[in-house]
Amino acid sequence: MNNPTQINLSEDDDGISLWDIVELLKEGWRWMAGGLIAGLIGAMGFMAISPTQYEATALIQPATVGMPSATTTKGAEVEPVAQTLERLKLATFYTDELLKICQAKNLQSLAEAIKASLVKGNALIQLSYRAPSIAVAEACVNAVVGRLTQSQTTIAEPLIKTLEEQLVLTKKQLTEAEGFQAQLEKRATSSADGASLLMLNALLRREEIVRLQKLLIEQKVQLSAPLMQPLQLLEPIYAPERAVAPKKLPVLAGGLFGGLLLGALVFFVWRSWLARKAV
Repeated sequence: MNNPTQINLSEDDDGISLWDIVELLKEGWRWMAGGLIAGLIGAMGFMAISPTQYEATALIQPATVGMPSATTTKGAEVEPVAQTLERLKLATFYTDELLKICQAKNLQSLAEAIKASLVKGNALIQLSYRAPSIAVAEACVNAVVGRLTQSQTTIAEPLIKTLEEQLVLTKKQLTEAEGFQAQLEKRATSSADGASLLMLNALLRREEIVRLQKLLIEQKVQLSAPLMQPLQLLEPIYAPERAVAPKKLPVLAGGLFGGLLLGALVFFVWRSWLARKAV
């Protein structure tokens, strides 16, 4: 049976004991404290020269349009959400007016600054923008939403026109069917010959009328909310008064940690230099 090896760092000439570590800390605490102070000053300087950034965020529901065969309570997006997100990444989507409102350097930098993403589990778009002031950030997001509304309205126009034309056609067919139905019933009641055949035709025509009436109701539903509605904000644009950048706590923590490491590094380099000099 092997006996466990007992390690006594204080008696091991090749190891570092706890007392050695304490002595190192006693000898080098000034260097580490200096590093902490330097890191704190560096972090505060970074926050002083970094521009303050405010963020405005909007939650957008894309425009939807009803389809003739739809049976759901929600219309189809006029364009896939993924396609909308890619459109927002293109500098060509933005205008000089938007550039002025958002106070960006150029259209490409504006396209990169606009952050848009798909809300997980929903066909919703979250859009945000950062600016030196709350007013600019909010105005920019509002202007981009307006530009997106205009774009999706243009895409939806031919689809809406098709649905409206189909609605007019169904109304015309229903009017003609009802008129013909009335004529058949009138002839069936006034004519003894072939009355049964006329009544059969009238019954068949009535089934056609019922079908057209159902189709007409369905098409009217397709042209009304919620199946058809323009792009809209689910809630007002959210623009908190608290700045989002620079983030003070992470910057201070990073500065202190970096300063501590720098102080420790300088101390060990200085100690090594003294040891070599003494040899």
